[in-house]
Amino acid sequence: MALISEVADKIYEIKPEGTSLAHFPRCTVYLVVGDKIALVETGCAVQNPDIAEAIQKVGYDLKDLSYILLTHVHPDHTGGAGLLARQAQGAQVATHPRTAKLLADPSAVARLMQGRKQIFGADAEERFGPMLPIAEERFEPVEGQDFISLGERELKVFHTPGHDPYHLCFLDSKSGGLFCGDALGAYFSEVEVISPSSAPGADPFLTVQSIEELRRLNAAILLFSHGGASRRVDKILQEAADNARTNAEIALEALQKGKTPEQITRQLIEVLAGGSPSKREYLSALPYWIPLSVEGYRQYYKKKNLI
Repeated sequence: MALISEVADKIYEIKPEGTSLAHFPRCTVYLVVGDKIALVETGCAVQNPDIAEAIQKVGYDLKDLSYILLTHVHPDHTGGAGLLARQAQGAQVATHPRTAKLLADPSAVARLMQGRKQIFGADAEERFGPMLPIAEERFEPVEGQDFISLGERELKVFHTPGHDPYHLCFLDSKSGGLFCGDALGAYFSEVEVISPSSAPGADPFLTVQSIEELRRLNAAILLFSHGGASRRVDKILQEAADNARTNAEIALEALQKGKTPEQITRQLIEVLAGGSPSKREYLSALPYWIPLSVEGYRQYYKKKNLI
């Protein structure tokens, strides 16, 4: 079952039940209602029944969707998109052209699934559902500064590389809501921690640049894909930028000293916890998030010949 909240005017947060700790890598998704209707993110395919039920509870149906918006290609955000596109035949899938190319290619989708199994285990498909390719004609490719019109409101597209080279964010003209995907990291609202995400393939320095660009948008509410909605915009954006810089610096220094991934993970947890036992306990219990970032830092700095 999903938790449903109207977090801004006709923007409905559809959040997996339980804490962020319990349901990762499932995503929070958002239904945006104007003259047309959009769904931002799809999460994993296993979430599809809950998403369909939630949409019905607020008075709509999958057949009412005009758009499915995807921030980036990672399977925790797009794993359910292929199945959902088959269920919502009237919806165009709006995402970056390179993301669209990957999601339309069965061999690329298979590689994404294999990567998910390497991270989450051989039973990843059983736990999170299948990942299906999407027919090329279903895509509406969008890039930075494009607009997606929903009639009475529109979503402006921003290219925010860092976490992923083709990551997009969407700013709602009516509410000032910023759908930020993983550009800022994850917001663990239970302990009020914003944790950077430097997954393999990420560029931690582009991440900081993108966060600084997002700060200039004067958003009224942040709509996280891992976590939920928050109106503590200035504070969270500042923390996101600070944490992204600090984690990248600490990881580089630790890697150059030859510390193990486990040691670096513990060091980053201590920094993010800021001396809070409850935050330390929460972050230490996350099975994937911070260790994945440590591996991302390692790959990035090795590629740059810094370690």
